[in-house]
Amino acid sequence: MRYIVFLSLIICLISCNQTEKTSEEKTGKTEAGNEKQTTALKDSGITISTTDSYKNALMIALQNKDSIRLSQKAKMDSLMEDSGQRYAMQDAMGKFKKGVKFYEEQDLPAALEQFKLALANIPENSKVNHYLGRIYYEMGQKELSLSYYKDAVRYNIDDSTSMLGIGQVYFDLGDHENAFEYYNITLDVAPNYGLAYYNRGTLLGMQSNYIEALDDLNKSIELDQTNGNAYINRALAYFYLKQLNSACRDWQKAADMGIEKANDALEEYCR
Repeated sequence: MRYIVFLSLIICLISCNQTEKTSEEKTGKTEAGNEKQTTALKDSGITISTTDSYKNALMIALQNKDSIRLSQKAKMDSLMEDSGQRYAMQDAMGKFKKGVKFYEEQDLPAALEQFKLALANIPENSKVNHYLGRIYYEMGQKELSLSYYKDAVRYNIDDSTSMLGIGQVYFDLGDHENAFEYYNITLDVAPNYGLAYYNRGTLLGMQSNYIEALDDLNKSIELDQTNGNAYINRALAYFYLKQLNSACRDWQKAADMGIEKANDALEEYCR
C-alpha cells in the first residue's frame, strides 16, 4: 500500500492506503463529500431514506452485522442452488483469479478488464469491487475508486480493508473529517488492524494532537513492527512533545530499516 506524507520540519509524518465510479460507469450512484443520496445496503434488509448518507447507512448496518452476515450467506447459498448462477459464479471466479495475477504483475489494464468481466457475472462480489477500488486508486481516479470501495463494503460488512480505503480516499481529497470517521469505523470492525491505527495516528499528528497520535502509533507498532514509517511518525510526535531522546531512538530505528529521511532527522537533531 502507498504511504502518503505531510511535511513538518525536515521530515514527514506519514499516512497510508487507498475512491467513486463516474456516472457513466454507475448510474444513480453519485456521491461526493457530504452529498446526500438514497442508499440501500444490499442483502441487509436496510434501506436508508433520501436524507441519509452512505456513512449513516453503514453505521446502522454495523449495528446489525450479525443478521446481515446471515442474510448474505443465505443469498450465496441460494445462488449456488441455481445451476445457471453457479456457472456464472465459477466463471467469475476464474476471471477474478486472472485479474489478481495481472494485478500482482502490475499489468493494471489487463487486471481491470478481468475484474470488470467478473463483476458483469456477479455484481455483488465484494472482493472484485475491492480490487477495482485499488486499481482506480493507483490510477489516480479517486472518485471512481471510492465508489468501488463502498460497494465492496455493501456486499461484505466485514471488509475492513475497503473501509480503510474509503478513509484514505477522503484523506487524499482533503476531507479529513470523513477520513477520521472511516478510520474509526475500520477499527470498530477490526480492532487489531495496525495500518488503521497508523493512518489515524498520522491524521491526529497532522492536527497537532500529538498525545493521541502517540497512542495510535504505539498501537500500530505493537501490531506491526515492520512498518518503518510508523517509527518516523512516532518520532515526530515525541519531538513535538519535547521527548527528544525517544524521538532519536525512533529515528535511529527507522534509519536502521533503510528509511533515508530518518538520517536527515538524526543529523539535524540527534548528533
